[in-house]
Parts: sequence; C-alpha cells; structure tokens
Amino acid sequence: MPQPDDPGLVRAALPGLVVAAGIAAGAWLVVLGLGRLPPPVGDWPFSTMLVAILASLALSPLALQRSDWATGLALARGPILKVAVALIGLRLSLVELGRIGLEALPLVIVAVLFGLVLAFGLARAMGTERRLATLLAVGTSICGASAIAAAAPGLRARGEEIGYAIACIALIGLVATVLYPTLLHRFIDDPHTIGLVLGVAVHDTAQVTAAAVLHEQISGEEGTLVAATVAKLIRNAGMLVLIPTVVWLAHRHESDGQARVAVPLFIVAFITLSGLRSAGDAWWGNDHVMWQRAIELAGHFSLFAFAMAMAALAMGVRPAELKAIGWKPAGAAVIAALGMLALAIIWVS
Repeated sequence: MPQPDDPGLVRAALPGLVVAAGIAAGAWLVVLGLGRLPPPVGDWPFSTMLVAILASLALSPLALQRSDWATGLALARGPILKVAVALIGLRLSLVELGRIGLEALPLVIVAVLFGLVLAFGLARAMGTERRLATLLAVGTSICGASAIAAAAPGLRARGEEIGYAIACIALIGLVATVLYPTLLHRFIDDPHTIGLVLGVAVHDTAQVTAAAVLHEQISGEEGTLVAATVAKLIRNAGMLVLIPTVVWLAHRHESDGQARVAVPLFIVAFITLSGLRSAGDAWWGNDHVMWQRAIELAGHFSLFAFAMAMAALAMGVRPAELKAIGWKPAGAAVIAALGMLALAIIWVS
C-alpha cells in the first residue's frame, strides 16, 4: 500500500474511497426516500448506518476480488474513522467530557478486566492455543481489531491466528452494532445510560459509534453518541497499559517479551476539539449562529465519515477465515461479549 507521503496515494485510494462514499450517500438517500413514504413505512426508524452496513456485507465478496479498492477502504476504516471520532469532541465541553469520563471510568475498568479474564479463560477451557486466546481476549475487552494488531507482534502470533481473531471480533461487533441499540431501547429509557453500555459492550470504535447513532435515530433523542464515545475512548486509552502487561505476562520468562503501544492521537484530537468547543462557547456564546452552524456541519461530516468507515469494515469481513481453526474459540468470544453486555446493564441498573 502506498505510504502517506507517496504522490500516488490519492490515485490508489480513489476507487475504494468512491465506493465507501457512494455506499454512505446511497444509504442516506434510501433512508430519506423511505422517510417520505406514507405510514406505517414512513414512520419506521430507518438508519443510514444500518443500511450502509447491510449493503456493504452484500458487497463483501466483490470487495475481496477488487484489489484496487483496498487502499481506499483501508483509509476509510483508518484515518477517516479517526477524524470522525475526533470531531465528536465538538459536541461537548471539557467540563462535560470530564463529568462523563469520571462517570464511565469505574464501569470501563471493571468491564474490561472482566471481559479480558472471561474471554481468555473460556477460550483456554475450550482448548484454544494461548496466543489466539490472548488475541481474542484483548479484542473482546479493549478495542477490537486495534488491540489485536497492537498485541500480535509482541505475542509473535501467526498470520492465521491474527486473521481469525480479527474476523471473529468484526463479525461479533457487527451483529452487536445492529442488535444492541434496539435491545437496549426496550429496557433502558435514558440515552446517556445506553451510550455508556454501548461504549463498554461493543468492540471497535466504529461499531460503538454506529450503534450509538442507530439508537439516536431509533429513539429520536440525543446523548447516546457522546456517552458511548467517551466510554469507548477510555477503553482505547487502556491499551497503553493493558497491551504491554498482557504481552509481558505471556512472555514473562523471556527477556524480549515487550510491547510498546503508541498514544492514540485521535484521542488527543478528541480532547483538543472538546477544548475548542469550550473556548468557542466562552468567546462567542452558545447562541452564535455561525459558531453553531460550524458545529452542526462538523457533526454531519462526522456521521457521513462513520458511514464510510462502517461500509469499509463490513466489506472487510471474511467469515471463511473462521473455518480453518473452528468455531470453539469464536464461541468463547461470543460468550465473553455477552458477559460484558450483561455486566454493563447490571451496573447501570
């Protein structure tokens, strides 16, 4: 894949970016069109994110054959996703960020440790090799594919183990993205509380935000996305401590069992933009038309970028990668994911 400073990057990325953007725009148009239909169809809470996911899953076999899409799709689920997450920082001030962060922190710590131990223990009990069990555990408990990619070199995991873990976590996360918002909406009334649950119970950042947006569209209320994003970013930050610790435990009798995890810069950008929101509100006030319009436009761009990222992620799902190793490790990951969901619901009840 071309490097960021390669002049050919834009040309190489264009086909995949056009596909991801086309799916996101098409999903928006579908939802807009369905919303104009007479009741009862017009009253149903259709979601742009859900339509984009379903369309992309249908295109997954084609995406596997189109190598010219790979660079653009990687950008959509990588840098573009991180920009989308950072822009959510404009939705809340530093005071609100601190308040939600302090509220979410105890739940995040308990849920991550619970998921880490449960996923690893179940996978090992089902006969899964230690490296794969560790990859599934960090992917389930911390932050999906990012945690797997960060831990794999230190664990000296094989390619098929990495592919299996990522495919497994991606499939579980996509199912959770579609099902959890409706499920939680039936049992929990507060969008903020649902956001906290989604932030600790869904795997990847894109999946968390997609699930939160889906809930806001179902409920017609705001608050889910901000709470879910803050809780998820706290989980992501846990990589800085947990990944090196897990790798050290796996190789504690060896001298080279180390893993260095870089500070996730999009978390820094999220906090910076939250500070910008605080400064803008203090300077211009909450009722300044141009300032509020800028925040609104940033929000629209963020949601569109999330739809692109989810399209890219869904087209990257490869269920066939699970067949070679078998379904028992995946079963352990499913049970652990459901355990984290149950713990989060009990915690907030």
